Amino acid sequence: MSEIDKVRNKIRGKKTKKNYFNIINKFLIVVLITIVTLILLKSNPSLKEKFYKYVYSDHISFAYINNLYKKYFGEIIPSKKEETKQVFDEKINYSKSSKYKEGVKLEVGPNYLVPSLESGMVIYIGNKDNYGSTVVIEQTNGVEVWYSNVTTNLKMYDYIEKGTNIGEANNTLYLVFKKDGDILNYEDYI
Repeated sequence: MSEIDKVRNKIRGKKTKKNYFNIINKFLIVVLITIVTLILLKSNPSLKEKFYKYVYSDHISFAYINNLYKKYFGEIIPSKKEETKQVFDEKINYSKSSKYKEGVKLEVGPNYLVPSLESGMVIYIGNKDNYGSTVVIEQTNGVEVWYSNVTTNLKMYDYIEKGTNIGEANNTLYLVFKKDGDILNYEDYI
């Protein structure tokens, strides 16, 4: 082993130790924040009531929490990112659109594979009145998109990239765009 190889191995070892140290620090910070939050909630009933109202009654934004975490702590797990190619990277193709309740009704083909418009997290899977089987994705920009009349294999809290296959729609796809509880104009997004 040459001197250059010895130096490279020594540097790699330091980087690996530093990465583990950063991961442990981030974990301890999260544990500390959790413990402090629990202590405050236990000791202050009015704060506990506000916290439960905000988390369970109102909307909690995963995009906001994710961006806040990245701003102060960086990526959750620092790793070497490998370049990958998406197999399915499509835009929504439809033959006709019309306003439908809070969003838009799109006429698509039979067994149409529905792509996600942006990256985000799945925050709801289930049936919505007058829409049918619905997947709600909170995009990284904070906009919630309802993809309705869709059969899917996604699970709650899955993170998906832009253009990922959400599921399959049969002839009709309903989309609704919301941010902070307000309905957004669908024409700005499709």
